[in-house]
Amino acid sequence: MATEQEMFKNYLSESAALVVDTNPSSRSRLVSTLIDLGMKPAKIKTAKSYVQAQEEVRKHRPKVILTDYYLGKESGLDLLQDQKAEYSDSKDCLFVLITGNTSQAAVARAAEEDVDSFLLKPYTLQSLKDSLTKAGIAKLFPSNYAKTVTQGKEEMLKGELDQAIATFEKAKTMSESPTLACFYLGQAHFMKNALGESQNKYKDGLNYNQIHYKCLVGLFDILLKNGKHNEAYDVVKKIAKYFPANPKRLSSVLRLAIMTDNFADLDDYYTLFISIDERTEELVNYMCSALVVYGKYHLINGNNEKALETFEKAAVSCAGRTKFLRYIIENLVEVNLVNESKKFLYRFQPQNMKEEDYLVSDYLFSSKSQESAEVIRKGRELVKNGLKSLIVYRSLIAVTNKAGLKDQAEQLFLDASKFWPDQVPQLREAITQNL
Repeated sequence: MATEQEMFKNYLSESAALVVDTNPSSRSRLVSTLIDLGMKPAKIKTAKSYVQAQEEVRKHRPKVILTDYYLGKESGLDLLQDQKAEYSDSKDCLFVLITGNTSQAAVARAAEEDVDSFLLKPYTLQSLKDSLTKAGIAKLFPSNYAKTVTQGKEEMLKGELDQAIATFEKAKTMSESPTLACFYLGQAHFMKNALGESQNKYKDGLNYNQIHYKCLVGLFDILLKNGKHNEAYDVVKKIAKYFPANPKRLSSVLRLAIMTDNFADLDDYYTLFISIDERTEELVNYMCSALVVYGKYHLINGNNEKALETFEKAAVSCAGRTKFLRYIIENLVEVNLVNESKKFLYRFQPQNMKEEDYLVSDYLFSSKSQESAEVIRKGRELVKNGLKSLIVYRSLIAVTNKAGLKDQAEQLFLDASKFWPDQVPQLREAITQNL
């Protein structure tokens, strides 16, 4: 009868592998070790970057992946999603992360069930062989704890939630660190709509491993569902700190950071933002919105220099999305930083100069830099041509009234009141006060 080591050797000989490392000598060492353990050389592919690794995963569908933690801007953990896309059932896949420090090792451990093993540098050839063999055998011959968790998952998928809960509770007694069992208990209770119990189970799991990825995500979803935004932000902030950034998660972080007034964290999130190569439209909008709000926060607190620095980041990041340039100019003009707003006005492209965002921005700049008669002329022309902008109407009403043209100001007020009935007090203020 074949030994476990022999069965693992057979598994390797029948599998395709991918070795990913930016260092050529490290790649060679990992390839040599796989060959020594029984893998066929022709079935081993290598990559020196995340982009190359992505392509290899798509082309050759490796079941075994050995990757360094850092691959330039991306993380080796990102390859997990690519492997999962090729293998919906990853029972016979092996994913090993090579980590450079104890912090990375902690993250690898927290990605339980997805990362089969991790190896901390520097390592010896023998420790590498031992680690791979141990991980492979654990995958082929799972422990009773792992088998019980798998059984509970199968029961949960069948809708047998009470039985699944009983199975996961049994699994908890079979391990000194049953974080994964706690996570699936949380999932099962969530499926029963027992949100309080689900939240408690995720927290139980985090007591064993405070950065356990799946428990953090599960807890975040519940807190968000329950409208506990401050607590949800604390959780998703931890996820963003320890695990590779992705557009969807960073969008959630940015939205909650603004909702909970955690403006001081936005500089760190901007750094994450610029490290992401493929930015979704949603992420760009959230980042630019956050930067504009952050810039306004600095203006309110009298830190004009920091505000301008933040607005500059927003202007660069928005890449032609003119609404953000308009928001920046609105905020600067409001606090009489007229000259500072000019450079943002110049960022509009010629093809945008007949669009509302530019027309409004140009008028607001003019309202603070030109004579009243010219401002009134330009404003009335915009209104005559059908521009409906609350901020333009308010400014035009104020400057018209200040020029002594009371009847015209009142008519503008009446017209604007029809467009924005909920803004009548603010519009009336434009007549009664000099802006």
